[in-house]
Amino acid sequence: MKIIINSWKDSDWLAHETMKIDGKRSLSVHPLSECPEDAIIGRDLVSCSDVADLMSRAHAAGKAGELFECEYINGEED
Repeated sequence: MKIIINSWKDSDWLAHETMKIDGKRSLSVHPLSECPEDAIIGRDLVSCSDVADLMSRAHAAGKAGELFECEYINGEED
């Protein structure tokens, strides 16, 4: 399992991050200051079930003997 975490700051210097697992976008984190009404679980916030799903995927990959790789990138999202 290879995870790539991409971090960058926008023109207002607010931090953003995305996570890809095996090349597929799986999670994004960004400020919700412009639309705080969207800051609800299941919409723009990560839920406990999202975390449990990611943990389950990592556990399954480990049981299958896959290596765990994590790469960090700083730069605008592609």
